Amino acid sequence: MTRVVEQRDRSEIIQIVRATGNFSEEEIAIAAELIDIYLNQPEQRDYYAFVEDEDGAVAGFLIVGPTPATTGTFDMYWIASHPDFYGKGISQTLDRFAERFVKERGGYLLIAETSSQPSYERTRAFYKKQGYAVVSQITDYYKPGDDLVVFGKRVDTLS
Repeated sequence: MTRVVEQRDRSEIIQIVRATGNFSEEEIAIAAELIDIYLNQPEQRDYYAFVEDEDGAVAGFLIVGPTPATTGTFDMYWIASHPDFYGKGISQTLDRFAERFVKERGGYLLIAETSSQPSYERTRAFYKKQGYAVVSQITDYYKPGDDLVVFGKRVDTLS
């Protein structure tokens, strides 16, 4: 069941980010910061956070929000599932939820950014499988040899 993030979910979300093995301490801190903004500033409208709850366990999470200075573009800031739930459709469910969330708010484009590093191959394959296309790539963005790969998906044409 996909539901909004609650305070009780915070530590499990951070555990998911750590468990994937892809993120640095700095990136983990960014995820925590976005969750804290969502939880502690209910009036803000930049970030919306959701979890996929499997029998009381947080199996995955999603942070999505409108891209500033655009009309209808949304950023998928985070989407991840715990490795214990890989292969069970958790991230696919969250992606479909993100599509509906964006469409319900009059959005049409969903953007996701990731790394070109080999450890992110699973992530890039996921986006492609979900119908995203590479819309740009910036060489050496994160560091030399680590490109930014930007995926995009039109959601206004999906049924």
